[in-house]
Amino acid sequence: MNTRGGAEARERGGATTPLIAVSPKRPCALTPSRVVLLFATLCFLSPSLHAISDNAGTKNGNFLKIPTDARGVALGDSVVSTAEGVDSLRWNPAGLGYLDAKEFSGTHVQYYQGVQIENAGFAYPLEESGLAVNAFYLNGGTLDGRDVLGNPTGDFTFYDMVGTIGYGRKVLSRSEGADVSIGGSVKIVEENIADQSFQNPALDLGAMVSPLDDLQLGLTVRDLSSSKANFVREYLGGASYTMFQVFTGAFGVDISNDAPIRYSVSGEYRIPQWDDTAIRAGYQSHDPMDDSTDSQIPALRSGGLAGLTMGAGFGYRPPLWPNMKLVLDYAMAPFGALGISHTITVKMKW
Repeated sequence: MNTRGGAEARERGGATTPLIAVSPKRPCALTPSRVVLLFATLCFLSPSLHAISDNAGTKNGNFLKIPTDARGVALGDSVVSTAEGVDSLRWNPAGLGYLDAKEFSGTHVQYYQGVQIENAGFAYPLEESGLAVNAFYLNGGTLDGRDVLGNPTGDFTFYDMVGTIGYGRKVLSRSEGADVSIGGSVKIVEENIADQSFQNPALDLGAMVSPLDDLQLGLTVRDLSSSKANFVREYLGGASYTMFQVFTGAFGVDISNDAPIRYSVSGEYRIPQWDDTAIRAGYQSHDPMDDSTDSQIPALRSGGLAGLTMGAGFGYRPPLWPNMKLVLDYAMAPFGALGISHTITVKMKW
């Protein structure tokens, strides 16, 4: 079993590593305890972690934070340490280093307020590495235009597109101290609103480390860009642990330069008798602005449930193509007064 094993109504917001002197005569072994300590330092000891919300609402490309797969929606940001397959391109490109099969994925997101999202990706395994490409499209529909005085100026449309290519590679094995994979991706982001269009590049970097059996650590820096693009930058870190070979619990931290720190927890139970069949649930911390009085489902109106996510996946092997696996994933995420998002992902692996 693979042990590496959303979006929000409002968006969620460096690391300083101490220098370690190592004698050339006594090389520093990459022991599991040192790996865990280093990872914790990178994720949680940066002096700038609490100075991250001064720029709230001033960054571009907030749609880049929207999850593009149903499994990721259900598990939330804690999936950073369990990212797998073509979905690694969204959460942690280092996961491509563990790719063991060709994979195609298509996702439809019925987002809140009528926004619709389409996403398609393909991943191809290489020796000790993997390559993936992805295309994202967000259609915001038609909106009423207003000037600064509130007078109508006519309808306008907006949409966003992103093309991404990424690569991940396994660089160390357990015999060398820990399984370590690193990866990166480059994306071209196009934003269109009314008669204006903007194109800018962005970069993601990620790492995954498994210092012990069933323990997985993940770290990602997302949407590095120029000051001209001014995209929201995210730092995602997390850890996961698999118990009894069927249940994986995970914890994640999302640090963004336009919003408060968000914490997330999740659980995924995989049914061993059925390939790629799983039940998932997650929860992400929220703030008082998440309170809702107008959810379509009364039980989900509480702001305390605004960070709740849930979903399931179903796997099937067609008898005529035993080497092929079909997977259907679904997830829902309530956004309080804004409504509920529904995400469906279909995958084909061979």
